[in-house]
Parts: sequence; structure tokens; C-alpha cells
Amino acid sequence: MLISTFFVIDRLPNVYESRATVVTSIATSDRQVVNARVAAATERLTSRAFLEPVINKYDPYNNSGNLDAAIAEMRQDLKVDTIYRSDYPERLTIAYRHRDPVMARNVATELVTVFGKMNEAVEKQSADTAAGLAAEIVATENQLRQMGKLRAATAARQGAAGRVAGQMSAERAQRIATASSIETLTDKQFALEQQIGEQKRQIEEQQKIAKLAPSDAKASGSYGVLLVRKAEIEAQLKDYGTQYTDKNPKIVQAKNQLSEINHQIAQLNAGGDDSSAPVSSAEARELRSMQRELARMQTELTITQRELQRKQAAAPNNTALPAIAAVAPISSDTVSGAAVETQTDYETLRKRYDSLLTRQDQLQRAQVATAGLDPGIFQLVDMPAEPRMPVGPNRFKYRMFSIALALGIALLVALALEIPKLYSITDDRDVEYYLGVPVIAFIPEAVTPTEGRSRRLLPRRAIGAVVIGLLVSAAFLVMTYLQVFTQIASLLH
Repeated sequence: MLISTFFVIDRLPNVYESRATVVTSIATSDRQVVNARVAAATERLTSRAFLEPVINKYDPYNNSGNLDAAIAEMRQDLKVDTIYRSDYPERLTIAYRHRDPVMARNVATELVTVFGKMNEAVEKQSADTAAGLAAEIVATENQLRQMGKLRAATAARQGAAGRVAGQMSAERAQRIATASSIETLTDKQFALEQQIGEQKRQIEEQQKIAKLAPSDAKASGSYGVLLVRKAEIEAQLKDYGTQYTDKNPKIVQAKNQLSEINHQIAQLNAGGDDSSAPVSSAEARELRSMQRELARMQTELTITQRELQRKQAAAPNNTALPAIAAVAPISSDTVSGAAVETQTDYETLRKRYDSLLTRQDQLQRAQVATAGLDPGIFQLVDMPAEPRMPVGPNRFKYRMFSIALALGIALLVALALEIPKLYSITDDRDVEYYLGVPVIAFIPEAVTPTEGRSRRLLPRRAIGAVVIGLLVSAAFLVMTYLQVFTQIASLLH
């Protein structure tokens, strides 16, 4: 059995392996794209649509009639290992085994073409994408130019509408302010006229009272009070002279008060020009105070009338302004809404343009990154070569296994043959062991008729063993011719 096993092991055909190494070269930010491409390439390598043309071209298993079996065998002989770094597929190893080294190289070369085809597809897709991006960028630039012209026209209309609206608003505000000032001055004029009329009536009554009141100019101290008041007013006039003009209401009022005080002082010095109207009494002083207040009111009324005349002369006489002002806000709002819509469209288009430029830059950087290498994701760094040394079968391992198996079977056979003898008496030692007495004589062995026939059949059995050995050898030859060992080797590796 051991010799037969060694014979089988020696007859096993050599298996050769042709290998190719493919690395991925793309930005790490596109890991999902790389994973998808690697998965698609791996699945395509073992797909029936890809393996069937290869089998029809090379016929590596000499069983073109059974295409399904050939595809199953090729899938078994094909091995694809993907080496990952973290979650990024960094390298792929494609290995194909066959008993013919030339066939192994040819099939492996045909298998790695799937990566070249995928690179061509990626390159074509990148070129189409770049062309589409260029066309879209040109179209977007044209739209931006048109949008810029529209924005300029809208801005011009908006500026014109804003200037007209501002001018009308200013005029309207001026009219409102002027009307408000005129109304305020008119109310003030009316109030002053009423106050002056009331003051005149009170002065007439005070004059009647002053005529009836006794007066003693020598005894009163009004002369000194008037001199003090005169000095205060003169100092006040000197102070106002450095700040205001002569037409200022404060200077005019101060001069009137000074004139009145001078008149009273003159009356006191002359002893009065009307003996019936005492000038030093309290009633006379009250009368003079009321007369001064009347003079102040008249001066203020005069100033108010002049200011009212100036405001009325400066007021605009455009009666069509209210109608224009009512229409202008509508057109301004319309122009403003159109400007906002145009600006929104422009910003959206600008963002789209920036996005297209970014994508174009990414494509250009990807092309520069692959300069000097094959275009696309997959770079074939190790082409399939014709193997020089077989990779299988491992005859040493198989021989060791067969020796261990033969020894195990021999041990089992020996045990099976010797164990029954443990319970039977076969020689003198067994007699001494079981009976406990020594053996003193042996009886000669006699051959029975059955044993005689067995001895006569012994040569025949030897011849039968030789015939069986020859038949086993012939069976090995037939199995070799039918490539049974090849099938066993393909299963083992």
C-alpha cells in the first residue's frame, strides 16, 4: 500500500502558479469609490460572462463540451487576495494555477485585463466628465455675463427710482416741515394778538387806577431802583452786543426797556408832566411794568409776523407733488423686488459656477497625481510571468502522510492478527503459564488433510498476489491516462 501510494504521489502532475499584483492609486478622500471599484473588479473576475470567453480562447481544461465544469474548475484555480490598510484596499494579488506554466501565464494575463478595461472606462468617464464640466462652465459664464448686465440695468433703475423717491421724500418732508412751521407761527401770532389786546385793556384800567392814587416823589425810592435797573440793562446791552445783531429780539426788547426807564427817570427829574398821574406810586409802577410787557409782546408779534411772511414766501407751490409721491413708492418697491430676485439668481448661479470650478480642479489634480503611471484607479505593478518552479503538489507532505497512514494501517492489522492469540495456547510457554507445570516432552506436528491442501495452494496464492500487483499497476496506468491524478491534484491544491 505504501509503495502504491508513493507511486500515485510521483505520478501527480506539477502545478504552476502565475501571479500579478495590482495597486490602487487615488485620493484617500474617495475611499468609497475605490471600494466600489475593487468589489466590482473582483466580482467580474469570477463572473461567467468574463470567464467564458477566456475558456473558449485557451481551453485550459480540455473539456470544451462541458463549459460549466470548466468555469467551476477555473474559479477553483483562480485566487484573488485583497490587502487592506484600515478600510482602504491598497493592493490586489491575482493568482492562477495550472499544470502548464505557459497556460498559467496566458490565462493570468487575460484575467488582469479586467483592470485595464476598468481603467479605460474610468478614463473615458473622466474625459466625458471633464468635457461636460467645461461645456457647463462656459454656459454658466455666459449666464453670469447676462446676469451681470441685468444686474447693472436693475441697479441703474433702482438708483434712479431711489433718487426720485429721495427727492420727492425730501420735498414732501420740506413741505410738511414748512406747513408745520407756518401753522405754529400762525397760532403764535393769534395768541400774541389776543395777549396784546388783553394787555391794552388791563393798561387802560391801570391808568385809571394810577390817576386816582396819591404820589410823593420825594418820599419814594423808585428813583434809585430805576437807576439800578438802568445800569443792569446797559450792562445787558453791552453783553448782547458781542453776541447778537441789532435786530435780535433780545436787543430790541432791552433797548425798549432802557428807553422806558430813561423816560421814567426824566419824569422823576422834572417832577412829572401830568400832575394828575403820579409816577412814584405803586400803581404807576405797575402801569409802567404792564406797558413794558405790552411793548415786549408787540415786538415779539412783529418778529413772528416777519418770520411767518418768510416761511410763506419760501413754501413750494407744486400742487402735483402729493400725487407723484403717492405713485413713486409703488414703482420703487417693484424695482427693489426685481433687484432682490436678480441678486438671488446671481448668487445661486455664482455658487454653481464655483462648484463647477472646484470639480474641474479636482479632476486636473487627479490627472497630475497619476502622471507617469497608468491612467485610472488600478496600477499593474507586477505583470504575470511564466513560472519556473511548480508550487504544488507538496510531495514531501503527501509522502509523510502516506507513511503515517501505512504505519497506522499496519499497526491495526498486526493488532487484529495478534489479539486473538492472546486467548489461545500456541506454544510451550503458554502451557507453562496456564498449567503452572514444566513441559518435559514435545509431540511431533502432524499435518491434517486440510492443512496439506493449504500448503499446496500456497504457490497459487503467490501467483495471485503477483497478478493482483500487475492489475494494480495497470489500473494506475489507466487512471493516469484518464487524468484521474490530475483531478485529484486539482482538488488537493
